[in-house]
Amino acid sequence: MPTSGWTDRPDRDPISVAGNLILDGRDLAVTLVNVSNDGCLVACDETLPIGVAVSLRVGAVTIGATIRWSTFGKAGLRFVK
Repeated sequence: MPTSGWTDRPDRDPISVAGNLILDGRDLAVTLVNVSNDGCLVACDETLPIGVAVSLRVGAVTIGATIRWSTFGKAGLRFVK
């Protein structure tokens, strides 16, 4: 049963795909760990700044996103729609 502040979220599909995060002009290597219609979980080698707009590039596809949360080694991104 949901508790106060609970937000439903779409199902996530587990994946393991290499990509890059463009953050403040830097190009960071990331691995996509899971993905949904609204966002994804990425693994990386640092703690990313929460609330910052980024671009996620996977192959020839680039999508805008916002860093929603971050701890060392992983971050949750919400896609810009």
